[in-house]
Formats: sequence, C-alpha cells, structure tokens
Amino acid sequence: MAKCDLCELKHYTPWHCQFETPFKFAILDCDSCDTPMAVLGDHRANPTEEEKAFMVEALSMVARKKYGNSDFIIDDVMRQIPDHCHMHARPIRHWST
Repeated sequence: MAKCDLCELKHYTPWHCQFETPFKFAILDCDSCDTPMAVLGDHRANPTEEEKAFMVEALSMVARKKYGNSDFIIDDVMRQIPDHCHMHARPIRHWST
C-alpha cells in the first residue's frame, strides 16, 4: 500500500481529541486548510453509519467551540485523500455588502 498521510497522523498540527472507543479516530487541525477534521483510525473510505454519526457529533462539538453554534458545516467530501475517511468542519463565511 502506498504511504497514507492520514494513517501516519503526525502531531504537527493541534489535536483536539483522540478516541479509542467506541472505535479509533482523532480530531485535529488539517495541515492544508487549518480547519478541525475528524480522521478515522482505520485505512478505509467508508465508515459505518454509526461511526459516521459519532464522528460528526464529536467534530461538531469542536466546531461549535471554534466557530459558534451554527457557523460551520461538516464537509465529508474527501478530495485530496479519497481512500481514508476524514471530514472537515468548515466555517460559514458571512459576507456583508
């Protein structure tokens, strides 16, 4: 298998939390876009529905603290690393005219 940056998960950006149960995953700041992201601990693209729901809720708690109660979206489109489940909490930009 080719090298996977998400499998290695080096601690060169801030980490918010790490879970071992009910399954392994971590929430850390993305080194590309500096937003909180949840990364599944196993190298697979598709979490179960239960795993995804748990990851979304944990990531949302971190995002609410950083961006406010509803000023973020959960983006689960895996653009740069499509074969390892991860999702970002992206801020909603409020533009004034």
